[in-house]
Amino acid sequence: MPRYHPVQVALHWLSAVLVIIAWVIGAIVFERIPSTETAQKLFALRGHMLMGLAIAFVVALRLALRFALEQPSRATSGNALFDRLAPIVHYALYVAVFAMAASGLALAVQAGLPAILFGGSDAPLPESFHEYAPRAVHGVIGTILISLVVLHGAAALYHQFLRGDGLLRRMWFAGRAR
Repeated sequence: MPRYHPVQVALHWLSAVLVIIAWVIGAIVFERIPSTETAQKLFALRGHMLMGLAIAFVVALRLALRFALEQPSRATSGNALFDRLAPIVHYALYVAVFAMAASGLALAVQAGLPAILFGGSDAPLPESFHEYAPRAVHGVIGTILISLVVLHGAAALYHQFLRGDGLLRRMWFAGRAR
């Protein structure tokens, strides 16, 4: 089987887009909104949390399909070390996503965010989330996750353009038969 199932392809690219959007909201937009802009912070934080939950759901579905559907044979890079690292990076991506969601949920619960963002509580947002231990964990895992995404993308580009083996076709939709 030369390609992944179309549902796996769709979920792969959806998860990639969602991770980038969540990262932009969490790391760039939310950190730059002044504390005085409560409505904007609430909106950004709500979006970030919903995006994180969506990512966890999509990636869990991807993982389930990985075990349920037939998979293409493993690609080879022409380098034994890279070939051993590839499955480690793939599984590390799954672990990082679930660890990110867990640390985000832990942070949200400790900071009382579910009631503030979704339960109609009039409680104020914490001045800073840095006082909560899961915030540090969430930040470290975020850095690891983005690093893994960059490594994964670099490997795909290596296959596509340096090796010229057309690896990206496996994770794209099949063209129409002529």
